[in-house]
Amino acid sequence: MKMGKLLKQIAITTTVFGVATIATTTVSHAADKNKDDLKTVKVGINSPSKTDEGVWKRVKENGKKEGIDIKLVTFTDFNQPNQALNDGNLDANAFQHYAFLNDWNDKHKADITAVGQTVSGTGRLYSDKHKRLEDIPEGGTIAVANDPTNEARALFLLQDAGLIKLKKGEDNPTARDVVSSKKNLKIKELAADQTLASLKSVDAAVISATFVEAAGRDPQSAIYVWNVDNKHTHQYINVIAANKKDKNKWYTKALVKSYQSKNVADYINKTSNGTQVPAWKGAPQPDLKTAEQKTDDKD
Repeated sequence: MKMGKLLKQIAITTTVFGVATIATTTVSHAADKNKDDLKTVKVGINSPSKTDEGVWKRVKENGKKEGIDIKLVTFTDFNQPNQALNDGNLDANAFQHYAFLNDWNDKHKADITAVGQTVSGTGRLYSDKHKRLEDIPEGGTIAVANDPTNEARALFLLQDAGLIKLKKGEDNPTARDVVSSKKNLKIKELAADQTLASLKSVDAAVISATFVEAAGRDPQSAIYVWNVDNKHTHQYINVIAANKKDKNKWYTKALVKSYQSKNVADYINKTSNGTQVPAWKGAPQPDLKTAEQKTDDKD
């Protein structure tokens, strides 16, 4: 009898264990199946900064909730991401602004399309000699980068600040397109990486956020900040881009939604120190201040 009871107990235990094993296997398989059901979306980017890495970490987490598994493909120059997308090796890319995309499409007879806005680098005028725009003297010198895109942005910034006036209808102006200057200012064209160092000798300089961040300079030390989205700055807003045939695909829309989320915007605003701002409609904006505004706050 004892042996019979023991065998019966073993049989019951084995049965229960077997059921548990089957249940565990079923749950595990379901989890794997859910993971496998995610649509892989390959996105081309340029070598990311620390802020970019944090942004994409959050975008990827958001993507899983939208049914996509975002795989980042990193490139080291500005031509490869579009070529890879055009060749069908990527589902999207996120590294360029409207102006660059339009120029690339024209040169390569391609139809890559912007499907969502991401960030914009605020234009900033810096000075080591003056705290306010009105302090820039008659006949003063302002340095700008000499590459086409950055020079145009810098000149539009100076026009927006009321310091110069440009030839009408010019979308990519150079210093030769300055038709008048409020204070007879001189425009000094330099390599972009020399604009920061030029502050020792010029009255002010328009400097890319890349060099400001690398030098550890406070972006809020700028004496003027250009509005992130106006008539001229819109073309310099960065975008997510996809092939035209894929712009309405559900996974393309899921990618855009994953990026254009409050947690992504909050992270950008918290970590970029104003060098980049979220550029999509309805995104939370940081409180950007200039050196002049900071001085006024202290008064």
